[in-house]
Amino acid sequence: MSSWLNTTKIFLTVMICLAASWFVAGQTASGPRHYFFLSDQRVITVELINEQKTILNYINLGDSFEIIQAPGLLILDAEGRPYHGHVFEVEDATHPSERFKVTELVQPDRYVGYNIWGNYSFQAPPEKVFLKVGSRIAELEPVSKSDFNLLASKIGNLDLAMEDGKQMVLLAGFRQGWGTIYGSGAVEVQQIEGHFPDLEIVPPVLLDGAQPALPSSFAHLPDPVVVELSARVSRSGALTDIEVVNGIAPRLDQLARETAQNTWSFLPAISKGKVADIRLTFNVVFRRGAPERPRR
Repeated sequence: MSSWLNTTKIFLTVMICLAASWFVAGQTASGPRHYFFLSDQRVITVELINEQKTILNYINLGDSFEIIQAPGLLILDAEGRPYHGHVFEVEDATHPSERFKVTELVQPDRYVGYNIWGNYSFQAPPEKVFLKVGSRIAELEPVSKSDFNLLASKIGNLDLAMEDGKQMVLLAGFRQGWGTIYGSGAVEVQQIEGHFPDLEIVPPVLLDGAQPALPSSFAHLPDPVVVELSARVSRSGALTDIEVVNGIAPRLDQLARETAQNTWSFLPAISKGKVADIRLTFNVVFRRGAPERPRR
């Protein structure tokens, strides 16, 4: 990791009152949503689980390696707003610093399955799902839960030892393809391509953050009551080395520090396509009344 990343501050004003409204809007009464893509080269399924996690399953049916990156998962809601994945979760990580990664290299005739963490707090129902695979963009089709379960059973019949991908999917019971694949620069996805982030530097993503209650003895302070903090977000998403940048009073400063330390959670920054430690400056905004946490 380059030395400039250790000293550069990314200024992020985290307005928790606004974030809380996103979490509420992001809840879907219909439960998980399912999307599917199939060709003789690849099989992709995406399940939108909640406002923090999606499940990606990918089978490479081709004869070459394929590169997928967590931010290459792009979801558009019904009003065209973009949301994208951030990092893959490594379930068998032996150290907290290895919990997340950004890139996956999928070998031919191999299956991979991952949780992709990000901020999926949809302000309108999710509608379209895309996955960038190398220089191509796959658009998945939405399917019902019952159809998804049926398709999953057919996927289990794929014989990955077969060399002919078309014959493989036919023998598994598929009689048609699902979804659409586009080449980079295609007219149909020119606007879509602009939604994929540049992985040179991507700031940490806030997953959860409590907004502390303003003590009654400070009720005379005008809104907003804000303490500016600085902290290091590690590759595991943990906050360390928390410092007060602009405080108000010792009691409020300490309450802001404790709230961030004990209840806030982040996904780590991305630098040059890899998770990285980074120093972050952010605001803790106090609210009047009883403590409140964003709904999960």
